[in-house]
Amino acid sequence: MERNVVELLENATRLYADKTAVKDMSGECSFAELCRNAKSVGSALTDHDIFGYTIPVYMEKGIVALEVFWGITYAGGSYSLMNPIQPADRIEKILAILDAPVIITDREHLSVLKEMKHSARILLAEELLQAEIQEDKLNVIRNKAIDTDALYVNFTSGSTGIPKGVVVSHRSVIEFIHYFTEIFDITSEDVIGNQAPFDFDVSVKDIYSMLLTGATLYIIPKDYFAFPKKILDVLEAEKITTLIWAVSALCVITTLKSFSYKVPTSVNKVLFSGEVMPANHLKEWMRVLPDAMFVNLYGPTEITCNCTYYVIDRTLNEDKIPIGKAFPNERVFLLDDRQKEVLEPNVEGEVCVAGSTLALGYFRDKEKTEAAFVQNPLNDKNNELIYRTGDMAFYREDGNLVYVGRRDFQIKHMGHRIELGEIEACMNEIKGVERVCCLYDHAGQKIVAFYQGTAEKLAVKETLRSKLIKYMVPERYITVEAMPLTPNGKIDRKSLRQRYLEQE
Repeated sequence: MERNVVELLENATRLYADKTAVKDMSGECSFAELCRNAKSVGSALTDHDIFGYTIPVYMEKGIVALEVFWGITYAGGSYSLMNPIQPADRIEKILAILDAPVIITDREHLSVLKEMKHSARILLAEELLQAEIQEDKLNVIRNKAIDTDALYVNFTSGSTGIPKGVVVSHRSVIEFIHYFTEIFDITSEDVIGNQAPFDFDVSVKDIYSMLLTGATLYIIPKDYFAFPKKILDVLEAEKITTLIWAVSALCVITTLKSFSYKVPTSVNKVLFSGEVMPANHLKEWMRVLPDAMFVNLYGPTEITCNCTYYVIDRTLNEDKIPIGKAFPNERVFLLDDRQKEVLEPNVEGEVCVAGSTLALGYFRDKEKTEAAFVQNPLNDKNNELIYRTGDMAFYREDGNLVYVGRRDFQIKHMGHRIELGEIEACMNEIKGVERVCCLYDHAGQKIVAFYQGTAEKLAVKETLRSKLIKYMVPERYITVEAMPLTPNGKIDRKSLRQRYLEQE
């Protein structure tokens, strides 16, 4: 098996050199061009000594971003996409955590990046792509590579208000994607329609399925998801066969009843993840695509994309869709509150995962890493790290796992994992806000913010819009004279939830 993802790129180039690898709104690129351009970027970066660093990439998803990703890899670094849609305040926090010597951007985003606080040197992708390839330098770096080197860092919401960087290795991605493409029969004949941003690990399945199999990747512009007819036009025109999407993206189509306009007849695989798929939306997709395979995928960023899957059985007409069983070479099991394994059906336990696809931990955060990646309490014979997901599930009689919900206050909203504590920390910084508690309305799929203080609701919301990603901004704001407290002095969340339900 490969040690480094650029070996996947080079293998694809040998097999499919002139075949279209990626298409976006700017044009298309063959596998040979991808490889050549990545080597140019990598050669230029060798002059900046980035070996071992995680390099921030500040640009939109697209062909150039992929070339930069693998150029960084050729130069011995790992990459982390900084999505320009994120507020500057959050980007600055992430840049401070990474503390990289350089940042790579393009001319479109250069002026915005220059206004942010950081100490790194800014490099332009357009200039890096013009560099002469220096195979000798790249080979020296390649010979140092091992499969547990970091490949990318994706930042998730942190409970203290500071984002957490999940570090994922080459080995984890390569092993996962070999199983993933084999199980779901993704081949060079497929056209994958990318929906997910490149800072969201759903995109890892798109990108590396393309690289391993020689499939074509079509990058759908994010703006199209506000206009479902445009999405359907693209799916049909580009003969897209494979959708690996967040649940919220699939629901955009069905919520607006867009299939009455057009049905994407080439689609034969629909794989979804990120949150619970509403049964009525799934049934509509299955109705219009009667021959397609539908798969429910489950797993947090910390275990490299997904750890379980469930291929939908059309004959069962299920309202509660299981998250299924483990991918090969991953151990997924449930632990109860006494740290004992749950084996009986219909008994809830925390989902825990072991295997080589576990992330390397949280970037420069030993404390959080040691809290989440722990010794398996079921194994007293040797060292075995597991990741405790904080998700609760139970086994059905047939052995498939069914997701129940979060163990703590972390939520899944619009396909994204969010720590309510990060929103609370941000709100607590607003003038006129004295105390905050955020809840999640699962039925209404809304983040609800309770706060004590004199700040006006509109002012609070506008401030949060400037500091948080759009999907993290609460939809409802409720003021209270004083926070209800439990006997031990903590905010009484049950009381607040009851108050919210009474107002709805």
